[in-house]
Amino acid sequence: MTPTDLTRLTRMQTVLFNAGWNMLGRIGPVAVALLVTPPLIVQLGLARWGVLTIALSLVGTFGIFDFGLGRALTRAIAERIGDGREKECATLVLTGIVALGLLGLAGGGIAAMGVRLWVYHGLKIPAALQHQTMVAMWVLCATAPLVMINAAMWGVMSAYQAFRTANLINIPISVMYYLGPLLTLQLWNSLVGVMLMLALCRVAMTVGYGCVCLRIMPALLTARPDFGLLRPLFRIGGWMTLSNLMFPILSYMDRFMIATVLSAAVTSYYTTAFDVVARLSMITMAVTSTAYPAMAASWRTDTVATTALYRNSILTVLGLLFPFCLLGALFSHDILSLWVGADFARHSTLIMKCLSIGVFFFGMDAVAAGFLDGIGRAEMNAILSVVEVAVYIPLLLVFLHWFGVNGAAFAWASRSLVDCVVRIGLGIRLYPSLAQVVRHLVPMALIGLVTMGLALPRTTCLASSLIAAGGLATFYGVLWTHGLAEEERTSLRNTLSRVWTLGRRNLRWRRSAG
Repeated sequence: MTPTDLTRLTRMQTVLFNAGWNMLGRIGPVAVALLVTPPLIVQLGLARWGVLTIALSLVGTFGIFDFGLGRALTRAIAERIGDGREKECATLVLTGIVALGLLGLAGGGIAAMGVRLWVYHGLKIPAALQHQTMVAMWVLCATAPLVMINAAMWGVMSAYQAFRTANLINIPISVMYYLGPLLTLQLWNSLVGVMLMLALCRVAMTVGYGCVCLRIMPALLTARPDFGLLRPLFRIGGWMTLSNLMFPILSYMDRFMIATVLSAAVTSYYTTAFDVVARLSMITMAVTSTAYPAMAASWRTDTVATTALYRNSILTVLGLLFPFCLLGALFSHDILSLWVGADFARHSTLIMKCLSIGVFFFGMDAVAAGFLDGIGRAEMNAILSVVEVAVYIPLLLVFLHWFGVNGAAFAWASRSLVDCVVRIGLGIRLYPSLAQVVRHLVPMALIGLVTMGLALPRTTCLASSLIAAGGLATFYGVLWTHGLAEEERTSLRNTLSRVWTLGRRNLRWRRSAG
């Protein structure tokens, strides 16, 4: 990769462009799912719909058999591209695809062997549906190798920053992932037909991803696997796996402890607010999935490009998250009242305020975590995750006893803030060039914390509106003057000017046509 390519990848416009495609790739299918789900439930019935949702959750468990190899593969490819060793990539990619396919085959086989026991003795499935469910589960398990191979090829496309092409393939297939079962039920009213349609979607995705990978890397056609290349990947992937195992504990332990210490009913106040705020993680994931391979490609060969990418990624995350987090904190009572009713809002308002603060800092933390993985220090993330679990659980228990369910939200927000500070500090220690960048980011983080902190007490609608206006103006003013470089401000001015000119031309054309 040439210095020009690295410069292009670190620009604010590139980060926004790739993040936009990643968000579109997530939001588009979800919008279709919201429309399709009600008629799909009617067609399937509650019993088969429940089986389908449980079965689909099984797909997520196939990732356990990845052992972190997919993400480690992305990093290794990106690093070789950045070092100008692209010729080595084809062998590594083919080896990774074959290895992940074999791991998926083993994982799917293990899951398939347990299907009969699970269907007939584990789940309470009506007798008339048991055989149908068992065959459907076997079809699903057969797709495990495709799930793993697709993950490997997504990593290749990520390393080459081919997010636009990848999402152009991903969006229609993901839409069919929801729409296909509904169409299938019109012809074959069976869970088996539904699973076969989902399997066809997986096959289509494999073919599409494969064509893109061959276009990016034609040498794949003549490459041969070399499993000796996997040893360093498994070392890094093992640490990533440990982090992945800690993630669900940190993500869901609060819910279990609320139900244990307080009650299951009180848990709903927490989870309802959490589910609203957690939707913002799509923004964070869209940006970090763009930044991670780019940082892995540049960190050794171009310090300036790496620090610029780190800064631009955090600026993008903060710039996109802040208005949603601030308005969610200030108007949480109104949002919850409209959505789930006044009684829920009364119990969940403070929870949503605290969680909004936590999500804001979680965005910065995710970029910092991706940087540590990108420079090959995945063990730092893993060790920090283990320490977090050891500290967070006792802290959560104490806060629940002292403050009730609101204490859980405060503990989660506090963990996000501390985690963010620690990870950024580790990044500076390992890569001192980040220090100057972080100094430019601290004012925006403090403005976000203070402004959302003002939202914690109950305020009138007028006061909340004034805080929102002042907070947004101050935050984006500081972002513009201290966060962006002069050339980035000039580029954004030119872009906005072109958009304004184009808008005025279209308006004049419509008036003249009218």
